[in-house]
Amino acid sequence: MVQSFRHPAIRRIGRHLRLTVKTKIWLAVTSIVLLFSFFVLLYLPVIQERSLLNNFNKDVQNHANTVALGVKIAMTEQNFQGVQTAMDFVKKDPLLQFVSLLQTDTVWNATHTRFRIKRAEFKTYPERKKIDVEAASNDSTVVKRTAFRTPMMSGEIMLAFSTREIVQSKRQIRITSLFFSLLVFSIGIGIGFVLARNISVPVLKLRDAATKVGRGDLTQRVASNSHDEIGELGVAFNKMVTDLETTRQQLEARTSELMVEKRKSDELLEGLQRTLADLRDTQEQLIRQEKLASIGQLTKGLVDRLLNPLSYVNNFSDVSTELLAECRELLAAAPYAADEHLQAELVPLLEMVESNIGKIKQHGSSLTRIVRSMDKLLQTKSTQFVDTDPNAFVEEQLAAYRQELDDAYRAIPLALVKGDNLETMTIRMVPTEMSAVLFSLLNNAMYAVHEKALRNPDFRAALTVVTVFQEAGVEIQVQDNGAGISAVEREQLFSPFFTTKPTSKGTGLGLFISQDIVKTHRGHITVESSPDVSTTFTINLPATTSVAVS
Repeated sequence: MVQSFRHPAIRRIGRHLRLTVKTKIWLAVTSIVLLFSFFVLLYLPVIQERSLLNNFNKDVQNHANTVALGVKIAMTEQNFQGVQTAMDFVKKDPLLQFVSLLQTDTVWNATHTRFRIKRAEFKTYPERKKIDVEAASNDSTVVKRTAFRTPMMSGEIMLAFSTREIVQSKRQIRITSLFFSLLVFSIGIGIGFVLARNISVPVLKLRDAATKVGRGDLTQRVASNSHDEIGELGVAFNKMVTDLETTRQQLEARTSELMVEKRKSDELLEGLQRTLADLRDTQEQLIRQEKLASIGQLTKGLVDRLLNPLSYVNNFSDVSTELLAECRELLAAAPYAADEHLQAELVPLLEMVESNIGKIKQHGSSLTRIVRSMDKLLQTKSTQFVDTDPNAFVEEQLAAYRQELDDAYRAIPLALVKGDNLETMTIRMVPTEMSAVLFSLLNNAMYAVHEKALRNPDFRAALTVVTVFQEAGVEIQVQDNGAGISAVEREQLFSPFFTTKPTSKGTGLGLFISQDIVKTHRGHITVESSPDVSTTFTINLPATTSVAVS
């Protein structure tokens, strides 16, 4: 759906330019008056003037035809007095300018291919008036010709009448049209004023009342004195406002009842939500305990059975190492020391046996750590959740961690960047378990930067713990610039017994146990890493953790 955008200034101009009912009435009346005035003042006079001129032309042409007929008859009978009588037919007309009898001859060119009509004045009234035999009509004179032919001659009767009366008639028509236009315009203005007053004023009152009703004032009423549609509209408006007021009172009463019911339902819903959350937490705990119980039933006996043989393996490895040391002492003493052949055969064998015993000791110790980690996973977790300040907790754990560091790691800088906790946000946790999680992540980070430093003497290790406070809770970030973790390894990072360390240094259970502890705290743990650049483990814990225990 596309939304159109209009600038506020354009909207304000649009409101000022909107057409009101009064304006529309004035525009309608004015348009009708102007159209009628245009018809009366411009179109009608033109039609009348054109009609007068056409009639006058016809009259002059009829006079010319009559005179030409009389002249033709008289000339045919050789009655020259009749010619004078025919021309006297129009002499008494006051508009006559002249009447002339013209003789016409056809004049051909030398090749007899073209001709022209040559006109010559034969007789004119008034007799001394000079005329142009080729005269034509103009604004002040109408000239008409009628040709005739007799055995004696061929000619034309040319009449010229003045248009003086036509001009006067035109002037009178325009004056009359202007008068009627002014009269119609005045009447139209009066009608427009009456209509605007009788329609727009009640409508404006109704609009103002409706605006106040829209703002919540239901005491508004409009007076309806007329019995037309506007009066009926006012009556309907008053009834509507009365119905609205009654409905609002009923709604307010019903709303009050609903608010009371809503408060009760909200309290019930809140209690149900708390119960549901407790049931979910209890279910998660039961599932977790059932899972651990199942694993425990399968592995508890196995762990106990493995620890004893592993202890024997480690002990016998130590004893074998001591026996090898005694054998070396015997070989170094007389009489075996002088036997070079014996020394050449037994010493390499003893070294090989000592190497094998060392590997047995190493792998036995590694297997012991794994078994003990499994035993730790099966141990019953603490249920003592306490409200803790994240900054103080992390700072205390880092201080304890620094004291337990191996000498090889003490040169690596470990910094804490505290987040801004203006509201003193606390989180519910089991400090001992969360401490184990933090120590596990710090051990992994220390190992990563230490291994990278061994490969690159110019490398400067950096390990930072950052606390970030958000509205939903707190993040504890463990950042290092070590070797990083590949995408393939990240997919299996929290799987049990998976480790990126050598077998002698890792068990593959640290992150798995850490994830389980964080989930118990209703949080989650994530990892972001760029190979050979940096790695960040993030522990997300909610601010209002409510853990159900059983």
